[in-house]
Amino acid sequence: MKKLTAALLIFVSAFALTTAVYAANQNDVSDWKEMLPMMKQMHPNLSEKQLKEMYEHCRMNGDQTMEQMMNGNAMNPTMMK
Repeated sequence: MKKLTAALLIFVSAFALTTAVYAANQNDVSDWKEMLPMMKQMHPNLSEKQLKEMYEHCRMNGDQTMEQMMNGNAMNPTMMK
């Protein structure tokens, strides 16, 4: 009985984890699609590839990048060239 309970608990935990990862990945795609028009408007001289790199940079560094942007500090000197 203990083995069955343990197996069931592991299965439920694995299912919950994979569902969360899948949902997180789906949001990244839709967030990028939602952000792209605004990013093009704010940075019309950048290519879509450069905008994607900027988006990924901001997503990886999270709150630190947002705080730097709001304080007017340069995120990356080469990013905006």
